[in-house]
Amino acid sequence: MTLQTDPLTAALSHATHDALENALRARTVLHRNTLDYAARLIRDVLPAAAAITADTESGELHAVRDGNGKALYRSENRFISPGPLDGGIADDVDDLFRQAFPFGGLAAAGWEVAAEGEPYRSITLPTVDVAARRTAASSFPTPRGMAAIRAKYRKGATAGVQITDNPASPFVRETRNHARETRDRIRAAIVNSHLEWEPGAMDITADWAALRFRSASDLAFACTALAAAGAFDPAALNGVVLIGELRLDGRVRNVEDVTALIRIAQTVGFRKFIVAADDFDEAAQNEDITVVGANTLPAAIGFLEEMHADTTTPAADATEPGTPGEDAGSCAQCETQLIWDATGRGVNDRMGEKLCAGPRAEGGSFVHVLAE
Repeated sequence: MTLQTDPLTAALSHATHDALENALRARTVLHRNTLDYAARLIRDVLPAAAAITADTESGELHAVRDGNGKALYRSENRFISPGPLDGGIADDVDDLFRQAFPFGGLAAAGWEVAAEGEPYRSITLPTVDVAARRTAASSFPTPRGMAAIRAKYRKGATAGVQITDNPASPFVRETRNHARETRDRIRAAIVNSHLEWEPGAMDITADWAALRFRSASDLAFACTALAAAGAFDPAALNGVVLIGELRLDGRVRNVEDVTALIRIAQTVGFRKFIVAADDFDEAAQNEDITVVGANTLPAAIGFLEEMHADTTTPAADATEPGTPGEDAGSCAQCETQLIWDATGRGVNDRMGEKLCAGPRAEGGSFVHVLAE
């Protein structure tokens, strides 16, 4: 027998499935963040806390134990023998649990039935220091404008890489497929480039346009994730647009319409670009930007670090400080007239840009260089 489904029924089925997946994903994030927050509150006063037990019906913290199973706190003694969790902290934790537990999914979140039996459940507190979370952000040009890419890394948390889009995306199912494909490509490229980070959770969110724009945003996704993981200073991403597809071995592949993508970013003020080496000649025809071509993911990171260092290091050949804002001479590489910056030791053009957009001979600098 052949089962036939009309288009409306199929569309409703897909929409329901997508909504359920989004809800389950949101519930997982809720339980994870609730536990992180509760762990931080508890360890502020009980640093040795390693596991907790909660009454899932009342939503109350029942017990706190150390790594050897010794009880550090029990709720039945709360009002008889005041301890470090009294004075509002236990109440705050209870409020968190009362908000999160009704959504269910505790077993999937790691809560196990406690020795006391149901409704008591226990869980090991995460070892990650919530305050040590690292983040990074970049922007990628799309026909709809610049799309934001953000990465959050939690060292010591359950290892994994997750890419999600804005839940308001009008193309949820399609974008989810793109997110999965992008995740797999960048993860393989990072591993094969020997740039893996310490075990931890990597959560990447992006505007849906960045995920749907083929694979040209791979390089931006990978570098944003690596910056969040501590491979390099996240500040190096500021003002730089990365355009390139990543092969599984970490090589950067050229993309279509690189000129159009650069123009989109240029219209909103971006002037620094890293593209695939095969796209460099085309991109370099734009004389109003600084562009470099990278063959591999590690090379792209090297360019990011060099650009960042060049913009934060004073000019070494200025033995005597100049007067901020006054003429310093012309650039030896692009002949642009330069002025002294606020320190009197660095130079930039009149637009405040330190990077040099002119042609550079082999061994030349990415920053303006004063003519002798």
